[in-house]
Amino acid sequence: MVTESEARDLYASTLHFDGLNICNFSREIFTAWRAGGIDGVSCTCGLWEGFRASIANVVQWKKWFEEHSDLIMQAHTVADIRKAKELGKTAVLLSWQNTAGIEDQLDYLRVFRDLGVRKMQLTYNTQNYSGAGYTEINDSGLTGFGREVVTEMAKLGIVCDLSHVGPKTTRDVIEFAPEGKPPCFSHILPGGMKEHTRNKSDELIKLLGSKGGFVGLSQFGPHMKKGNDSTIDDYVEALEYVIELIGEDLVGIGSDSSEGHGRPSDFMAWCNKDKGYARQLTPWGSQKVVKPLGKLEDRAELGLAMARRGWSEERMKKVLGENWLRYLEKILGS
Repeated sequence: MVTESEARDLYASTLHFDGLNICNFSREIFTAWRAGGIDGVSCTCGLWEGFRASIANVVQWKKWFEEHSDLIMQAHTVADIRKAKELGKTAVLLSWQNTAGIEDQLDYLRVFRDLGVRKMQLTYNTQNYSGAGYTEINDSGLTGFGREVVTEMAKLGIVCDLSHVGPKTTRDVIEFAPEGKPPCFSHILPGGMKEHTRNKSDELIKLLGSKGGFVGLSQFGPHMKKGNDSTIDDYVEALEYVIELIGEDLVGIGSDSSEGHGRPSDFMAWCNKDKGYARQLTPWGSQKVVKPLGKLEDRAELGLAMARRGWSEERMKKVLGENWLRYLEKILGS
């Protein structure tokens, strides 16, 4: 049994990687990462934007890497993430929650890969050239163009994320993805604990696991078993549930932290409308959402919650970060 004191020490020494943040990024957030012992983060820098606006988002991050080099550094590889831990910084893996940024041009994938966008969700909530999101009226499945996108992403070493993707498209991608380059669910919750269209079915989680894919667990209160009454202990229970489905080597954290953005806010309204302006897709641009991991600066509490559940040191280290890094090595290289 890991004691509270041991859990704090273990958390501090363990590399913690968070598979999804969509915060109101600023020095305040970067400082919170360091205070919370968060050593690597996959940060959303694209949602509905086309090519030009996606380039502008990357340019902004490049400026932040220079201006806040005492706190953050860009990660292109797993070695960069480990180096950030050694230096007392947070490694940022630039990521998209949609492939809208490549528009209809496969060659743009290489451009963004070279700029450091190393993780892309195939679709965000609705239909695009590659497939359908989970709120789309008709889930088309993986399109012909989408097959080319998935193949090219694997070739270039870009992680294919399926978190907001519709169930048919999700299944198609898992089954089509090149061997050895499985996709991931970077920020989801299990449908077996609460049925919701945004949650992934146990069947799909098992299918992904059978291919060596990865599952990061979100902390989106309304989609958890106890809704907005969920606690950090309920979050660890959800981690255990998925571990029972696919084993403890393929599960990690994907908090979906949106710290710094209000509800309601213009940003959240934009996120929750089709293409950022059309039909409203979900009520979460304005309705209450509790995220039980709490503030980024308090992330060490997750280690204590794992210890309360009787987790071993080995399991804690794996789920806090080592599992993510092993998966990323498959796609990005070491």
